[in-house]
Amino acid sequence: MKRALHFAICICVLLSLTAPAFAGELIDGIVATVNREPILRSDWDDAVRFEAFMQQKKLAEVREADRVLALQHLIDRQLLKAQMGDANYMQPKEDALQQDIDKVRAQVPNGKDDAAWQKLLASYGLNEADLKEHLRTEFQTMNFIEVRLRPTVHVQEEDVEAYYREQLIPDLQKTDGTVIAFPEVEPRIRELLTQRRMDEMLDAWLHNLRQQADIQSTVAIPGVNAPAETPRASGSN
Repeated sequence: MKRALHFAICICVLLSLTAPAFAGELIDGIVATVNREPILRSDWDDAVRFEAFMQQKKLAEVREADRVLALQHLIDRQLLKAQMGDANYMQPKEDALQQDIDKVRAQVPNGKDDAAWQKLLASYGLNEADLKEHLRTEFQTMNFIEVRLRPTVHVQEEDVEAYYREQLIPDLQKTDGTVIAFPEVEPRIRELLTQRRMDEMLDAWLHNLRQQADIQSTVAIPGVNAPAETPRASGSN
């Protein structure tokens, strides 16, 4: 009787392990690897939910292109993380994270109401701890990029003046806005041009990192990698 019971339990365990494979369902699995470091489907789903939340896009409105972009962001962060070396490098402080969560709450409808805030997070499959961890990763990455790239950017005075003369003034005139004196807007224009240049440098940097990395993906990601081919069965044509 005990042997029969033991055999029945073993059969149940085996069926529970193999049932998803027979049913063609994948509970979790590797969707991409970056230099042999895996990115799980659950990581991907978490990233999709976080990005949708930050954009205040309903999950029902998320399209395949949004999901692919979220996976690309995960791959890019993995590449940048490898450049940091130390996992704790440029980590934001807890009080800074809390301030940013407060800013997010202030920007969403009824965000200051605790019950409404928790309900909103739950609608994206998140809680405040999840949000904080996502923001921690985002800000660590942004801090790293800032430290690496900003010192190398040098915006020329003539470029600032050209933007003021050729872009800002015409835009203000189109909207009948009051023309602002150059000294008043010079710092903001300089920062805008600095950010643009940093974006260009980041794109080039990530492109080089992708080219040098071993990236395998089950999903087609434009500019990163084609999907991995499913191995053909032996003897097939």
